[in-house]
Amino acid sequence: MLAFRLTGLPDSRLPLYLYCVGTQEEKVQFRPDGFPVYQLFLLRSGKGEFKVQDEGVWNVSAGELFVLEPGVAHEYIPHSKTHGELGYIGIGGEAAGAVLRSAGLLPMGPLRLSEFEKFWSRVTAIWHSLDDGMTEMWNSSTIIYQLILDISRSILPLHDETGEREARNRSLTRSERESESANEAFTRAVSLMQTHYQDDLLLKHVAEAVGYSVQHLNRLFHQRHGITGHQYMQRLRLQKASEWLDKHPQASVREAAETVGMEVNYFIRMYKREFGETPGKEIKHRIQLKMEKDSTGPVDHLYEV
Repeated sequence: MLAFRLTGLPDSRLPLYLYCVGTQEEKVQFRPDGFPVYQLFLLRSGKGEFKVQDEGVWNVSAGELFVLEPGVAHEYIPHSKTHGELGYIGIGGEAAGAVLRSAGLLPMGPLRLSEFEKFWSRVTAIWHSLDDGMTEMWNSSTIIYQLILDISRSILPLHDETGEREARNRSLTRSERESESANEAFTRAVSLMQTHYQDDLLLKHVAEAVGYSVQHLNRLFHQRHGITGHQYMQRLRLQKASEWLDKHPQASVREAAETVGMEVNYFIRMYKREFGETPGKEIKHRIQLKMEKDSTGPVDHLYEV
């Protein structure tokens, strides 16, 4: 067993840091005041239960991870006297909670890990590195962040979730499963375009982000809209430019083009193809309408590039 090991006073600039690490023989633990930082428990052998005040009781088995938030009263009770092994890591820092939650390690509950022994070995390696004085606080912060990411990728569904998923997959035909996957990819692709239409976003990068080839993604756009993904993105930018001009009637063509991330001459050409007139003429038309309403003076200079 590896004794409880503190890491020392953390640098205040670290948003995530290692507070403590160790392993112990499975035994009753009672902390009525909780722990000062987040705790990651890894049960290597045996089984027991965590009782968390105002939250509930969770059974934990060998090969599982359990995360506790700071300052929460809790108790751990082994189910037998088999003297199992329990490893722990304390993690602090302003970003600790957000990182753990984003990685799927919170909210509270047991998490089964694939290749559990690999993570157990990494915990012991961290302990030995600290004990030998080989790891500085800044380096340990990087190590802990990488550990959390790797744990996130290794989370397995619990038994009931596995059964539900397998039953559902059996009830779906192959074509239905492929259709469901394609719908998810297409929805995410459109969402990315909606979010980043102002950026220098290429269709191949959208395709990579949703796990498809450009050709496959284009097929999805053809099926749903009769156009390619590039054409969809172009129309989206032009529509956003038109909406922006509605809200900024005295803006220039250059400003409208830059707002949607397009080169000015190309923007003018594509805008006319899409809407039947150049953006300059449309701006002039809108300003003239405003003049008639407000009785303002000459405006020719406002719609110049």
